[in-house]
Amino acid sequence: MTNIKISVVSPIYGCRDCLHTLADQVADTFADTDFDWELLLVDDRGPDQPWEVITELAQNSPHIRGVRLARNHGQHLAIWAGLEAANGDYVVVIDCDLQDDPKIIPALLEKLIHSNVDAVVVDRGTWSDSKLRRIASKSFYAVVKSLTGVSINNIGNFGIYSRRLVDILLMYQEQEVFLPIMVSLTGLPTTQLQVDRGVRLAGESSYSLRRLITMAIAIIIRFTDRPLKLSVIIGLAFSSLSALISLLLLLMWLLGSFTVPGWTSTILSMWFLSGLIMATLGVHGFYLGRIFREVQGRPRILIEQTTDKAGPPA
Repeated sequence: MTNIKISVVSPIYGCRDCLHTLADQVADTFADTDFDWELLLVDDRGPDQPWEVITELAQNSPHIRGVRLARNHGQHLAIWAGLEAANGDYVVVIDCDLQDDPKIIPALLEKLIHSNVDAVVVDRGTWSDSKLRRIASKSFYAVVKSLTGVSINNIGNFGIYSRRLVDILLMYQEQEVFLPIMVSLTGLPTTQLQVDRGVRLAGESSYSLRRLITMAIAIIIRFTDRPLKLSVIIGLAFSSLSALISLLLLLMWLLGSFTVPGWTSTILSMWFLSGLIMATLGVHGFYLGRIFREVQGRPRILIEQTTDKAGPPA
């Protein structure tokens, strides 16, 4: 396999201290191969200010390029910025904390070519993270699967993607992107390779429980209308239940079971149904808010500068 160029895209947030190690490990991965390669480091404006290190690495190696976003866009939009800048025949996406080993990239490429697929994504096998972190992630996957119908269980961003698949991904113009689901939306054939995750080299995960919940809501609103259908089903169910209860209460009244005017449960029912109505309106509000963001027409990604050319892009 000669004359093949591989672009390795890594979104950088909170991992300034591991960038040299990341660059060294990627370079070692391709040292004994005939591949042409590049490492794209996308600065997502983390609190540790990694741009200085990225520019230093780019100056010292012709294989390394840097992209600096104008503000924090989040991991997946940072990945998209890297996909837009990548010009390889195949694109690898890998996190910057080195929990995923760059040395398996050749194995990913070999499996992709031999399996005749457009993507090989890594099943992360056994995690070395805390039990609470694993529970939160599994809960996230379960909620997303139940409400979107797309299974991304134990799959992250680490994987290799064909040029054809990347070009199709870049055709999507939504403000909200999420790589694992959008890969499945292309309809192109994919497969998996199970690789256990290592220990995080530096920094901490930016995906707290609160952020996982927020991202799950964003993904569900972005990729499915099932919550809207669910609200209709729940509404019909409660309407049917209230009709049955009304018939029961009428029967009890005719039998003289009610001797005291008023009924405490009436107030409780009103509170419950009012809360249900507000929750349903809130679901619709999420969708209206998402539509509002999409129709504003604002640029999805703002790039401040790159190591290819200083200053904002023309």
